[in-house]
Amino acid sequence: MEADVAPQRPRSAHERTGADGYVLEPEWAGTRALLRIGHPEPHFVGYHGAFEGPRELYEAVGVGARCRTAVIDGVLVTEFSEEGDLELDPVGNAFIRQRTPRTIFAAFDLLEVDGESLLEVPLLERKRHLEGVLRPSTNVRLTAYRSRDLRSWRDTLMEQGFGRVVLKDKNSTYRPGSTNDTWLVVEKIKDTGRR
Repeated sequence: MEADVAPQRPRSAHERTGADGYVLEPEWAGTRALLRIGHPEPHFVGYHGAFEGPRELYEAVGVGARCRTAVIDGVLVTEFSEEGDLELDPVGNAFIRQRTPRTIFAAFDLLEVDGESLLEVPLLERKRHLEGVLRPSTNVRLTAYRSRDLRSWRDTLMEQGFGRVVLKDKNSTYRPGSTNDTWLVVEKIKDTGRR
């Protein structure tokens, strides 16, 4: 895949009541990037072209990948910090150890693997391929998604601190560099009163 291929942009939507045929996933806050594993530089390509990303993160993702080459769509999340673990001090008092924030790559789509383009493959199949190619680690997150119980899961994501969610057509193909109406960043999901 060419180095000048940019990420596909989602369409912004302020309200959405229905989600048939869609999956829901959290929208990570950070820098959107295509991560190019096993390809010559550039290793990171964003909406405005190539940029210099964290080399250590690129290497960590590459070490955990089960392929020779890949182009993965995701977000560089800086200042990522997980909840600390509950521990006991020497006297027996409970406390939560604060973890040091770090940069991670939150992956959600796979565009190419070992030289084979997946641009025309439906989204859910690309996500299954991604799960087979990339191992989650301290540096890499595979973005969770759901196709059922969207309203209750959306509420859970909001409680976890995600400000927005993304609805994606299960069968959508990938159009690099374009804005796609089948991916919708939802600012607010209308409550219809049904639970």
